[in-house]
Order: sequence, then structure tokens, then C-alpha cells
Amino acid sequence: MKETIYTIPVNDAFNSESECPLCDMYKRFQEDNINYFLGPSLMQPENRIETNDKGFCRKHFQMLLDSRANRLGLGLVIDTYIEKQSEHMVKLAKKPEDLIKYLKEHQEKCCICEKLDYTMERYIEVILQQWHKDEAFRAKFNNSKGFCTEHFTMMLEGAQKYLGRFTRKEFAAELINLQLKNIKRIKEDVNWFTKKFDYRFKDEPWKNSKDALERSTGKIVGY
Repeated sequence: MKETIYTIPVNDAFNSESECPLCDMYKRFQEDNINYFLGPSLMQPENRIETNDKGFCRKHFQMLLDSRANRLGLGLVIDTYIEKQSEHMVKLAKKPEDLIKYLKEHQEKCCICEKLDYTMERYIEVILQQWHKDEAFRAKFNNSKGFCTEHFTMMLEGAQKYLGRFTRKEFAAELINLQLKNIKRIKEDVNWFTKKFDYRFKDEPWKNSKDALERSTGKIVGY
């Protein structure tokens, strides 16, 4: 299948032989969004309205701060954001129950999280269509190292949305087999890692276990 602007990030991620190609894609898109909200977004009034209304989650506020790419730009975003949220607090000050409801709902919002969720959903659809229509990509997919738990779940869910009844069953079978095979591989690496602390194995080679803890936790919770 001919590469397009949508398939290039997918192929790049699966060519990397990562423990979770979708984590690689997520990190790339996340970095793109950090740069966007510290750059082009500042000049677009509709985006400033959005950041004033939703703000960012703790993680993404910290990433914006750590970037240090545009301190003034971030300052302007925070300045108008605080002003907007203060207006809401003043308006609801005499209704604590309504204020609590507003604050809890607000804390679940994040401009970057929402864009990432939308982008990842679209790319899961791209991956599934490539798997279905491109034999070369399907072979690459089935020879990959699987996914973290979150993205494995998202792939199964995506199949229910974007593939036909018989195709989704075939995909699920291949995906589950792929995931179990790679979980077994990592489990063996972790097991060997623990054995290396036993004096009986101290002179044995580490094999592929030196980074087994990092890879196994990444497989469980993502990278």
C-alpha cells in the first residue's frame, strides 16, 4: 500500500521494534501538541478561548512548563486562564455545591488530552485498515512486540468499531496471540533477572534481562 501522510507515522512506529508502537506514536503527538500550544496556538483566538475554558491537566501543565520553549507565551496562557477561572469562582461563590461540581468537571478537562485522545482514535482506525488491506503491514504488525495494556485494549475496542464482524474476530485472534507471545517473552526476561540475584546464577550471562524491569512495567502501564 502506498504511504500517505496518515500511514507514515504508523509505519515509523512499527519499524522501531518498540515494546508498544502506539506509545511511541502517543509520545510523538504529545510533543507536537506541547510545541503547538506554546507556538502557533497563541495566535489563534479560538484556541485561546479553549485554553481559557479548559486549561491543561497536571501532567501537561508540567510539560509546558518544563519545555521552556516560550516562557512569555505560557505566561500569557496562564494569565488569561486564571482570570477566566476566577470569574467562575466569583459567580458560584454563594453556591458551594455548584462550585464543587464545576471544579470537579473542570479538573477532568485538558486541551492536550482531548486532542491526543482524538488523534489516537483516528490512528487506531488507520492501523486497523492497514492490517486489513496491506499484507506487508499485516506481517509487520504480527511480528511486532505487542502493546502496553492500555493500547492493547484500545486496539481490541477499535476492531469492534472499524472492522466487519468476521474480520474483527480474525484480528482479535491474531492480536491476542501476539500479545500473549510477547508477555511470555518479557516474563521470561523478568524471571531471569530475578535469578541473577541468586548466587547460583551470578556467573551466568544476563541475556536480555538487564532492562527487564523497565520493559515489563512499560508493557503493563505504558511508556
